[in-house]
Amino acid sequence: MNIPTIQPPRLKTGDTIAIVAPASTIHQRDGFERGILTLERMGFRVRFDDRIFQSLRYLAGDDASRAEELIKAFEDPTIQGIVALRGGYGCSRLIPHLMERRLRHNPKVFTGFSDLTTLHLFFRRRFGWVTIHGPMAATIGNLAADPESHLFSLWTDPGYCPKLSFQQLESWFSGTAEGSLAGGCLSIVAASIGTPYEIKTEGKILFLEDQGEPPYRLDRMITQLYLAGKLQSAAGLLLGSFADCEPDRGGYTALETLKDILCGLDIPILANFPGGHGTDNWAIPLGAKIRIDADARFIEFLEPAVC
Repeated sequence: MNIPTIQPPRLKTGDTIAIVAPASTIHQRDGFERGILTLERMGFRVRFDDRIFQSLRYLAGDDASRAEELIKAFEDPTIQGIVALRGGYGCSRLIPHLMERRLRHNPKVFTGFSDLTTLHLFFRRRFGWVTIHGPMAATIGNLAADPESHLFSLWTDPGYCPKLSFQQLESWFSGTAEGSLAGGCLSIVAASIGTPYEIKTEGKILFLEDQGEPPYRLDRMITQLYLAGKLQSAAGLLLGSFADCEPDRGGYTALETLKDILCGLDIPILANFPGGHGTDNWAIPLGAKIRIDADARFIEFLEPAVC
């Protein structure tokens, strides 16, 4: 079933952004406090409940409480945008608790990455929403000026369709491709196989990034996606950062491992995009159409993230 793409209403200066914790909590608040100051400096009001600081093993509280917090943020008409506290683990445990009738008619700007990939995939599969793969409350305060300005424009400007090029971008396989952007954290994308939010890649630009996964694990997850037919059906690949993924020994790199596997796909591949777990985290609109040019080494947004 093809679900129409739905862009959320744009944010405006003075709007309220809710911070929710659908995955893990934080134990040091320095980054969070910088994030609050950054959001306020960008012109937004910030709201959160102290519930986000709850800790249950490796989770930010029990599943029902985290799910209800998320649902209420979407339902609340006084909240215009939602930013996750951090990733970690826990979003997949929320899926049985997410009541679609309470969510479906309340699209809002929703931003996060890492474990939040689960919710990006779920919202896209079930509702057709465009969501933002980008920095969270615990990390947004670390952004440099350019990626911060870019994020603000993604959130607020219905005409914002930039062409982005970076010196570190690498062409791994020649060509250009257009399609809706899908993906996120590789380990979460691979874990979606067989679930109700399984990633759909047919004709799409597949974005993948990750952190702290040694090359053999990257190999295993990429191979899983290949055996599931998810790589062959994509129109093109955009690879983000793979931070802290280098092997301890062996004289090879994590990117060499990925390149060896992926370059046999015969689709355009653009690597080293500064998005994901790396120092820079340039936000991208999942579900919106983009173009990648692996020869000229740029990506171009063909649709805005908001309406």
